[in-house]
Amino acid sequence: MSVSLDELPSELQELVEAAVESLEPIGPEEAIDRFLEYKEQEIRAQTVSEYRRKLDHFQQFCEKRGIDNLNDLDGRVLHDFRRYRRVESAPQTEPLSAKTMRDDMYLFRDFIAFLEEIEGVPKDLSSKIRIPELDEDDGVRNIDIAPDRVNEILGYLERYEYASRPHVVWVFHVHTGRRPGGLYALDLEDLNLDREDPYIELKHRPGETELKNGDAGETEIYISEEVTRVFRDYIDQNRVEVVTENDREPFLTTTHGRLSKTTMRRYVYKFSRPCVVTGECPHDRDVESCEAADSDDAASKCPSSRPPYALRHGYITSKLRDGAPPEIIGGRCDVSEKVIERHYDERDEQEKRELRQKIFEEVREGQNGGGYL
Repeated sequence: MSVSLDELPSELQELVEAAVESLEPIGPEEAIDRFLEYKEQEIRAQTVSEYRRKLDHFQQFCEKRGIDNLNDLDGRVLHDFRRYRRVESAPQTEPLSAKTMRDDMYLFRDFIAFLEEIEGVPKDLSSKIRIPELDEDDGVRNIDIAPDRVNEILGYLERYEYASRPHVVWVFHVHTGRRPGGLYALDLEDLNLDREDPYIELKHRPGETELKNGDAGETEIYISEEVTRVFRDYIDQNRVEVVTENDREPFLTTTHGRLSKTTMRRYVYKFSRPCVVTGECPHDRDVESCEAADSDDAASKCPSSRPPYALRHGYITSKLRDGAPPEIIGGRCDVSEKVIERHYDERDEQEKRELRQKIFEEVREGQNGGGYL
């Protein structure tokens, strides 16, 4: 049952009126322009264009609903937009996938949170935006980590944790796109670092250190000089000399033996917390009293922390955007082209078209003539 403002006690009426009066009128188009202008400081121009295309759906929704002042947004309107985006927005012919909805709703929540800061919408309105949960069994997880953040974290590790175990773990994941099991399986004999073209060998050793896809996951992976330097310096400066009961010499070690995958995972959660690198919290938490910030064991409770899979996902999608063929990525990352297309390809149709155009133009420049243009 709805209640009009006049029916509320006088004290509540004053609070509601004060809240409304504190908002500054703002239309959808101006709001989107302000948000993207703010975002230009931290993301690439290509990403800004992608955000604008996504937020165009919200502007169209407002036009259809006759919403010209976002001060009037409430939970019900947000729910209506969520439904509109999923089943009605052009040019789709069927409901959006949960993955696309997840990405769009993350962006929309960020947009509304920005409007809260500039007093364009009611306070805490962004908390009413629900993010779709995805089925982990399908290989799609509710995670993402931007390339700019990865670079920031790597810079921090290079400066303050150089050639440490955490540094090696991060460098391995962001350079190879492989699963933690691949790093866990590495022995010193699998690292070919003293070569002009350094590489590592991933081997499936049944009953000891197994790869997820068994023998099919075995491969040789080229590594850059920068990564080689970190690996070599870790071995020379920080590695604990260990020989396992099977007479193997693990690459990553502790005083207790081979470094566990659980600890590797903890390193990724730990350094993906923004407060570790910047000293600030984007979630308005008190860093001094935040449980996720206070304990490395609780790092996964930070909304911005990410598991190793986020780095694998980010690596594959970034290489797709760079133009690497899926079959090449698949061989390096031990993933099929079908799975890449279904779960890792974040590119929209415009990005795919522009990449195809670039590749075909390069091919055409190398042609020697002939009938096919």
